[in-house]
Amino acid sequence: MKKILIIEDNQQILTHLSYIAQEINSSNKIYAFKNLDEAYRCALENDIDLFIVDIILEKEKPGDISGLQYVENIRKIDRYSFIPVIFVTSLEDAKFHTYEKLHCYSFIEKPFDEIKLKNLMKECLTFKDTHQVNKTLFFRKDGVILALDREEFLYSESIQHVMYIHTTKAGMLSIPYITVKKLLEDLDSNEFIQCSRNVIVNKKYINNVDTVNRIIELTNGERVEIGITYKKKIKENFPV
Repeated sequence: MKKILIIEDNQQILTHLSYIAQEINSSNKIYAFKNLDEAYRCALENDIDLFIVDIILEKEKPGDISGLQYVENIRKIDRYSFIPVIFVTSLEDAKFHTYEKLHCYSFIEKPFDEIKLKNLMKECLTFKDTHQVNKTLFFRKDGVILALDREEFLYSESIQHVMYIHTTKAGMLSIPYITVKKLLEDLDSNEFIQCSRNVIVNKKYINNVDTVNRIIELTNGERVEIGITYKKKIKENFPV
């Protein structure tokens, strides 16, 4: 699954771009925005694999280049230093700036060639996943953004709508109203496996797997239970 963030002030074009992105692969997660504040928040709370951005987002403002400014700010975030960006716009003279300063992957003029755009998206989404090198997870709690390096994730357990994330360095974080499914999407790596309805484990910290007694022992000595319906999956991942 790839995550694509699209910013476009025209609702019809925004819907069409979202459709094209989904058509490439139905499992793609599409985040579509007309509002820059929401787009910033989304980029912070998720790991985006491709940005598709209209340069002129506020046409009523003379000289508006808010789309460029958005990408300039995104590039200041380490994990987005070289994530592909496609600009969709009619502004010709922005090409030099976008290629040289913002490491723009490509530039599509309106009205755009749908086939060309689709091919460009495919190219961008086949790049090596830079998020796998050093990913930071971001959670919002009580109006504060909490950050956790993925490598420090030991295991998590969901209890009564609260996700308790046990870490190797930061102790335990309690994050309300995040589901197991959403957390797995955010972790976005095969190194994490769901071993019961409520528990996710980092394979890196598994010391022993006992499928007979349905127990996983972690390197810190803690033990988590393997759910009955997950026993087969665990066996496949950890053959005797």
